[in-house]
Amino acid sequence: VALRDPHTAIRLGIAMVYQEFSGIGQLSVAENLFLGRQPLTKWGLVDWQAMTRWAEKYLDELGIQLDVSRRLDRYPLVVRQMVEIAKGAYRGAKVLILDEPTSALSPPEIQRLFDLIRRLKSRGVAMVFISHFLEDVLQISDRVTVLREGRHVLTVPCCNITKQELVRAMVGERSEEMAMAEQQIAVLPPPTRDAPVFAAEGLSFPGVFQDINLQVAPGEIVGLYGFVGAGHQELVQAMAGARAPSRGRILFDGAPLPLGRPRVAVKKGIVLVTADRAAGLFMRGEVYKNATMAHLKRAAGEWVTTGREIAAVRPVLKSVRCHPPDPWMKASQLSGGNQQKVVFAKWLLGPIKVLLLEEPTRGMDIAAKEDVMRLVQDLAKQGVAVILASTEPELILRYAHRIVVLSRGQITATWSGTTVTKQDLMRAA
Repeated sequence: VALRDPHTAIRLGIAMVYQEFSGIGQLSVAENLFLGRQPLTKWGLVDWQAMTRWAEKYLDELGIQLDVSRRLDRYPLVVRQMVEIAKGAYRGAKVLILDEPTSALSPPEIQRLFDLIRRLKSRGVAMVFISHFLEDVLQISDRVTVLREGRHVLTVPCCNITKQELVRAMVGERSEEMAMAEQQIAVLPPPTRDAPVFAAEGLSFPGVFQDINLQVAPGEIVGLYGFVGAGHQELVQAMAGARAPSRGRILFDGAPLPLGRPRVAVKKGIVLVTADRAAGLFMRGEVYKNATMAHLKRAAGEWVTTGREIAAVRPVLKSVRCHPPDPWMKASQLSGGNQQKVVFAKWLLGPIKVLLLEEPTRGMDIAAKEDVMRLVQDLAKQGVAVILASTEPELILRYAHRIVVLSRGQITATWSGTTVTKQDLMRAA
């Protein structure tokens, strides 16, 4: 079979659901489901009533009850993922390829998605489930295949392999990556005595988070844990100026910052690494352009030339271990982990005092996570204050000096100078 383009694959019954959401949020659920295949009246116009009726009937058959006339972006991510999967199945897909479908979902949402996958499986749909979340792989898959550096390592039935054996197949015998994958407990260091450099006081955003008080000292990594929708991701966005809270204030070195002004924050050295790597990079641009865009004058001087940009970027790419360290490559040609390293390179060309991380390792394999988080640890050792927001408890346990849990927009637990387990985090969330 020769697959020249996605249209050929769809005609052959092969559909893909991408990690980066590809639905059109401004359109309704029904419009997304029938995109490019809308039912028409005898006059050649879209038959909206028929489209709504058929969408409700088809989704109901899959056990999905939705208002199909509602905009897709009004629904949580798990619903949007399910609509994307349903769209592929509706188009007659015999094979569905799911790329990191659980990377941004909470445990209850994952189970809801797995229910849909099982229903499709019972209908005879074959699925390829691509994921770095090994518990999910072992729970939903029949067989598992491990690839390492583009080479096939093993294929075994899931019932014949453990998570630890999978990790070993993925990373070999590298102890740091093994420890990260198995992190279930953390002994947190005593609270720092240094004065906070960055703080939120009474910060609120309607319907997202309420009355948040949080501070971080130089060299400290504060972990913000919560399920998807808990408000911790939106909180770091607000602290970076990407969202304007309705109430409260943000302090840097004791002085208030204007809310909703990311440019002011960046000039002060307060930077945000977002979960959506495409939002932080110009994917069709070269790596060197992406790396210098935030601090062009600082990196290349008053007279900007390509040569100066390249000279400034090369050492930074090496320091963040970008692979390959080629400034001429397009950002879209890099893996997710190396794209994130380019984002770090961009900020390293300017001053960093406070680093705000929103799901910085989403969709990365274990080794890539270790590389990215080693950068974070190095920055913390240099005195950078770090706030790490993540839905991955293992990541928080391994790297945070102090842990704060958010649930439904409110702080429900805080730990420092004590022992905390993965179960503690899950219960508080």
